[in-house]
Amino acid sequence: MGQITERKPLHTLSGKVIHGRGIGKLVGMPTANMEVSDESTLPPSGVYITEILLDGQTYYGITNIGTRPTVDNDKEISVETHILNFNEEIYGKSIRIQLFSKLRSQKKFENFSLLLEQIRMDCIAARNFFGIEQTISRLYMNAAKRQVIIGDHEVYLSAKEFDILYMLYSDPDIAYTKEQIYEAVWHEPSNGCCHAVENTIFQIRKRLKDYSREHDFIKTVIGFGYKFNAGQGN
Repeated sequence: MGQITERKPLHTLSGKVIHGRGIGKLVGMPTANMEVSDESTLPPSGVYITEILLDGQTYYGITNIGTRPTVDNDKEISVETHILNFNEEIYGKSIRIQLFSKLRSQKKFENFSLLLEQIRMDCIAARNFFGIEQTISRLYMNAAKRQVIIGDHEVYLSAKEFDILYMLYSDPDIAYTKEQIYEAVWHEPSNGCCHAVENTIFQIRKRLKDYSREHDFIKTVIGFGYKFNAGQGN
C-alpha cells in the first residue's frame, strides 16, 4: 500500500449495518448497507470514494447514496458501501463512513455486466485516490464486450464461465465461497448445492490452460472457495 496523504472528508456518516435486499450479493458485489434514520442529513446522491472505520480498523471503498436504478424501481434512499478487500458478515455492527470525493452521479445501466464493469472502474479510482497498489495480471477482462484476453489471445467463455471469472477478477484480493459465487452468478439461493460452481470452475481452468499452461488464474482456497490468482510477468 502506498503513502496515504491526509485529506479532509466532504461528509461523514455513522450508523448500524443492516440487512439490505441482498441484491449486491446476488450480482457478485456485496455491500454494507447503513441504516438511514434521517435522509435530510445525507449528501447529494451519487457514488463516492470513501474511508470506512469498522471494529477499530480502517478500510477503503466506494459508497452509493441514493436509489438503485439498474437494480429496481424502488425510490427508497439507501447508503451502500462496497469495501475493498473485504468479505465478512458485519450485520448489526457500527460503521463510520467518510466521503472524500464524488466519482459520478447515479446512472441506469442496460444490464448487470455493465454495472459491474463501472463498479470495478470506481474501485480502481478509489485505489488510486488512496494510493493502494493494484494487482497486475496477464489476464484482462472487459465486461462491456464480454471479452477475456491473455497476452495476445482472446479466450472464449460461456456466459456463466465469464460471470464467475469476472467476479473473482473484479476483487482479486479476497476469496469467495462457493455459495457466494453460486448466488452471484445464478441469481438464486444456493441451498447448499454448489456442484454447478465446481463444474464451471473446472471448465474455466480448462479453457484458460490453452493459453497459459504455466499458471492457474483461479486459486482454490481449501475448505472455503476460490479467489483470483493474477498471472504476473510475460
